[in-house]
Amino acid sequence: MNINTHAIRRLRDYLLSRIETTPQDNQIDATTEADTGQNAIAARVEPFAETMYLVMIADGEPSSEEQDALIAAIDVLTDGRLTRQNIDGMLARFDVNVARDGVEARIARIGARLSADQEDRETAFTLAAAIALADDRIHLEENQAIAWIGEYYGLSNRRIATLLETID
Repeated sequence: MNINTHAIRRLRDYLLSRIETTPQDNQIDATTEADTGQNAIAARVEPFAETMYLVMIADGEPSSEEQDALIAAIDVLTDGRLTRQNIDGMLARFDVNVARDGVEARIARIGARLSADQEDRETAFTLAAAIALADDRIHLEENQAIAWIGEYYGLSNRRIATLLETID
């Protein structure tokens, strides 16, 4: 599948341009109330974040550009409301999940979770494609993960082609 399209490159470039504004390692939560709000925000974006993470690690060599784009995408999805500590905790959970279940099984599980909302499925797919392209190399394993996302998220080939060519 060719994900190296103008639309996906634009999304990738936008995410990579936001690196300077993403949460830094030294940001911490000050109150329990803030933790509760951030946990709710994290729970909402987790399926998108894990989808992107699974594509990033699919080739076994996540690049710094892919990692930066993932952090930036999470920051955009949450409107900057998560600290780096929250994001790092989320990524640590993803490490455990994929070690336990494997990439394809995680994608299938997330697809089932997102199955009721077409917009969520399409957003996750599009962001995952941008992460795969972040380092200007699309490895076979990343392409396979993108194909699984399309399949398990219930996206037709026609819809995938449209998503790869246009971003609303």
